[in-house]
Amino acid sequence: MNRIAELAEINPAAARNLIERLERQKRLLSSFPEMSERGLIEGTRKVSMPPLVMTVRLKNGVLEIAAIRDARQRDAYAPDELTRNEDA
Repeated sequence: MNRIAELAEINPAAARNLIERLERQKRLLSSFPEMSERGLIEGTRKVSMPPLVMTVRLKNGVLEIAAIRDARQRDAYAPDELTRNEDA
């Protein structure tokens, strides 16, 4: 992830800390996949982990991290959802 690489150049310890937090969150989510709020896209969940937000989904019994973004960024929509919103 670019953010972690950029952070590692400035502060390697902070980058390692962020990676450890991501790993802990993945382990927690693997045990409790529905612990976070529902995402905007059907079947997804939004996991707030400042300064990041993850979009995850459970697919065929496997927890997938679909996206990781900066918390300041807006939520992403799938392309077909954009089309539906424009038609409405």
